Amino acid sequence: MLCATMALTGLAAAPPERPGPLVYVANLHSDTVSVVDTRAGTVVDSIPVGDGPDSAALSPDGSRLYVTDSAADTVSVVDTRTRAVVETVGVGREPSRVTVSPDHRSVYVANVGAGTVSVISARTLAVTDTIAVGDGPNGLAVGPDGCTVHVSNFESDTLSVIDTSTSATATVPVGDGPTGVAAHALSPAGV
Repeated sequence: MLCATMALTGLAAAPPERPGPLVYVANLHSDTVSVVDTRAGTVVDSIPVGDGPDSAALSPDGSRLYVTDSAADTVSVVDTRTRAVVETVGVGREPSRVTVSPDHRSVYVANVGAGTVSVISARTLAVTDTIAVGDGPNGLAVGPDGCTVHVSNFESDTLSVIDTSTSATATVPVGDGPTGVAAHALSPAGV
């Protein structure tokens, strides 16, 4: 009789609620990434990563999370389905920011302590290039077409523009202490 009552009230027949969109939070002092269900407003998991996680970026399809481990000079690569680190990639000194190309072929890491950007192959998870930029790189943005990477350099007050096909770099003087950068495509009207 109890089972019939539960079925009538919907308690037994209700399917489990699907999780909402997930957000990943790099926790610098606990060496973890919190997985937050935004619908429920709760932490649903905690993923151990390297020492000093400073920033994180998702692959375009959401299958991989790249986390800079600033105190370990590495990037932790997380499989978002299993919520486990599948690879740890050594990069330059004090990686501070990370971003992923729109085609998910390359991962770019700003190494604030080295004045470089490491390029990681998303397929092999190996560093394929290290590009010198200005002093104190701490902001990254891949152009919408993936042809350029823009790097703000707070110690040299510059913007480095990397051509992703050649690794050639152009430098643009900007304001005092740039700490971030964003890029977008121009509309047909030029805006």
